[in-house]
Amino acid sequence: MRKDWKYIAYLVVAVLVYLVVKMVAPRELDWTITYYHKDKNPHGTFALNELIHAIVPGKKIHRSNLTIYEWYDSVNKPVNFISFSTTFMPGKEDVESLLSNIHEGGTAFIAAQYFHGTFADTLSLGTSDYFFDASFSDVFDRNDSSHLEFTNPNLPVTVKNVFPRKNIHNYFSSFDSTRTQVVAINDLDLPVTLKIAWGKGSLYVNSTPLVFTNVYLLQDSNYQFIERSLSHLPVADTYWTEFYHLGRMEAGTPLRFILSKEPLAWAYYVSVFALLLFMVFEIKRTQRVIPVIKPLGNSTIEFVRTIGNLYYHSADHKNIAEKRIAFFLDQLRARHNLTFHDPTEELTDSISKKTGNAPEAVSKLFQQIQAIQNKPSITADELTALNKKLDSFKL
Repeated sequence: MRKDWKYIAYLVVAVLVYLVVKMVAPRELDWTITYYHKDKNPHGTFALNELIHAIVPGKKIHRSNLTIYEWYDSVNKPVNFISFSTTFMPGKEDVESLLSNIHEGGTAFIAAQYFHGTFADTLSLGTSDYFFDASFSDVFDRNDSSHLEFTNPNLPVTVKNVFPRKNIHNYFSSFDSTRTQVVAINDLDLPVTLKIAWGKGSLYVNSTPLVFTNVYLLQDSNYQFIERSLSHLPVADTYWTEFYHLGRMEAGTPLRFILSKEPLAWAYYVSVFALLLFMVFEIKRTQRVIPVIKPLGNSTIEFVRTIGNLYYHSADHKNIAEKRIAFFLDQLRARHNLTFHDPTEELTDSISKKTGNAPEAVSKLFQQIQAIQNKPSITADELTALNKKLDSFKL
């Protein structure tokens, strides 16, 4: 037992050393695209979350993982709705709630690389990626940087904000020009931000959501593009939904409350690890091995096998078939009180109902039985076919 504790101590020390090294080691950047307002990693929106208070001063910023439809009945309309995601494809109820709010005088800013579903169909929106368009093949000869700029000629200074081309290559390939105004374009003069008039309000859609993340907002003067883009929002209560990229953000387990709290999560992991460690060292037997006593053989089965082999090697297939049929009919009589004479339609139906087999299967089986009984001898193949049918017949 002392040796076991020595190994346990070594293992515990190794785990503690690993944890200490992980805690003091420099934190690796996570480049996962989250658009999460609390995420300080490159593609989170923590910086935008700080900036947006200056864009709608004095107004509340509500953040949630609810859908627009779930929020809609509880808000004092009209309000601002904003969303950032890779793909924006809300359900029909969400689209109706969003457009109803805008029609009453609200405003929405939706940024996504792709727009699909009811939302895109209702607004006649189409998005494309010029990296996959052969007509823009010359773009690969340009440098890796691109820029975005606003089309409004009344701006005091023409603002061109530089971004990596790999993150701003989506644009709007189609839209309803009767109600749509192009707000911003990229270096290929393709529209990336649109203003869509809808009732008393306006809907702003953007195809380059990555420019709103931490890594680009904090780079040089790129904040100007984000600030001017969101300045189209009126000073009103703003509802920021992260559902369309992150979903509910709930762990799919009954332990989600424990796992959502870091101290409780660590306590849970340590408990599970300690339990596994205990099980590993307790696997060793604490008593002598109990000998296995071989049970007595079933001589009846051996006898049946011997008799069966005797009949089979004598090639008396008809005799074996007769005994197999007799055994089957005896089971039919014992279990269902049915006696077989002639395969009449009434008897076939009765057997089918009581055994659960199809009437056609019952009829074919008894036809095969009669055919074998009427033959003076049968082949091994006929015997095998009969045996398979009898085995598959439900009794």
